[in-house]
Amino acid sequence: RNMNNSNHNFRKKLNIIIYNLARYLEIALSVVILVVIAITGIQLILSLTNTSLADMNSAFFSDFLSKALALIVGIEFINMLCKHSVQSVLEVLLFSIARQMVVEHLDTFQIFWGVLAIGVLFAVRKFFVTKEDEKLRHEYEIPNEQSEGEGSVK
Repeated sequence: RNMNNSNHNFRKKLNIIIYNLARYLEIALSVVILVVIAITGIQLILSLTNTSLADMNSAFFSDFLSKALALIVGIEFINMLCKHSVQSVLEVLLFSIARQMVVEHLDTFQIFWGVLAIGVLFAVRKFFVTKEDEKLRHEYEIPNEQSEGEGSVK
């Protein structure tokens, strides 16, 4: 019985160590992704300022939009890694699908499936995300001055 208890304690401590290691690796990965997003964002702005108005055609805009939306998806992905909430996962999926639909030249059938997928994600958020999920989401957000004294979740 004592051997069983010490084995259980060892496994429990090992689980805690593995969980903490995974969490720190997530944070490190988030920092690396954030640095890449910052560098890519700067490059995107520089390419915009270095392009003449005559060269800003629909192909340029499409390329710019593709890169900008990819940065937004990356930022949402970092939020998902930091928050660990259902809401943040849904937001990453929404932005990813929306980006794909806006940037790619999809046929009617693909657009239909994209709209359907976005509709399903909104339905999941409306009907399956609980108040507890929302409370968990707000634990990670920095309160603004108006909501600091309030005890309710928006």
